[in-house]
Amino acid sequence: MNELLNVQNLKVIFPTERGIVRAVEGIDLCVHPGECIAIVGESGCGKSVTSLAIMKLLSSPPALMHADEMTFDGKNLLQMSEKQMLDLRGKDMSMIFQDALTALNPVMCVGRQLDEMFLRHTKMTRTEAKAASIKALRLVGVPAPEKRYHDYPHQLSGGMRQRVLIAMAFAIKPKLIIADEPTTALDVTIQAQVLDILQKLQRENGTALILITHDLSVVAHMADRVYVMYCGKIVEHAPLRDLFTDPKHPYTQGLLSSVPHLTASSNRFVQIPDNVPSPLKKPSGCYFHTRCSHCTPECTQCMPRLTDVDDHRQLRCHHPLGGEHHG
Repeated sequence: MNELLNVQNLKVIFPTERGIVRAVEGIDLCVHPGECIAIVGESGCGKSVTSLAIMKLLSSPPALMHADEMTFDGKNLLQMSEKQMLDLRGKDMSMIFQDALTALNPVMCVGRQLDEMFLRHTKMTRTEAKAASIKALRLVGVPAPEKRYHDYPHQLSGGMRQRVLIAMAFAIKPKLIIADEPTTALDVTIQAQVLDILQKLQRENGTALILITHDLSVVAHMADRVYVMYCGKIVEHAPLRDLFTDPKHPYTQGLLSSVPHLTASSNRFVQIPDNVPSPLKKPSGCYFHTRCSHCTPECTQCMPRLTDVDDHRQLRCHHPLGGEHHG
């Protein structure tokens, strides 16, 4: 299958007064039409920076970005001007940001903000754009969309604001949507409703989706393939079922083990020890060795390469885990 998005050796650094922050260190990823991939990892691992780099939304300075290749639907994103990117964003590639209150314009009603999508990327009149916006609000489950069209972001609940962002993302039926922690600020019930809407629209429109999250329950609900990211590097890449039933990297195992289960026999909460290293002071060797119970002297001295385990799986680890089941 042809790749819709192909990213090779993406690097993003931020020079600061205290040193260079290497937020993303040479990652490769691809997305096929209609599939959902997830990029998972703790806060500070470079997930959101990766998504912003793909959309070319990072200001330079301060960000410095490099990639060997970054193509979307046959177009070379690296060679596209800002005007060309403006034409692409919203129409062919959209983004759902994690904080809807700051993503939406506080002094424009949500309907007018939706109108802009249709007016910018289609030949609709203002009357036609308003009708399309109301229809889009109805599709994402906003009650009384004719009334909500005139509301300002602060008048809506967090769940409603997130639905508006989803409506904006799907408005022109793009080929790819990047969802950056789309349900972080929502309670569990609303989160489930928003994810169901997101998945329903993705499948109905045949849209590819990149899901940025640290919540593995969201990943289990949505993704076809998973990239596990740690300290700016991909440490494991596998199909969803393979990753969940047979994690090979100790970090992946730690993430899965830290998810509480209703059927767990122990009352103990499992967590990965210590914290993600500072991006200004990353350890030598494997970045995870300071938190890994399988660490050896080799791990402290030499960064493992990302190698192919089989046709569908990649791993960056000197001592992969065996075939234990972790569910």
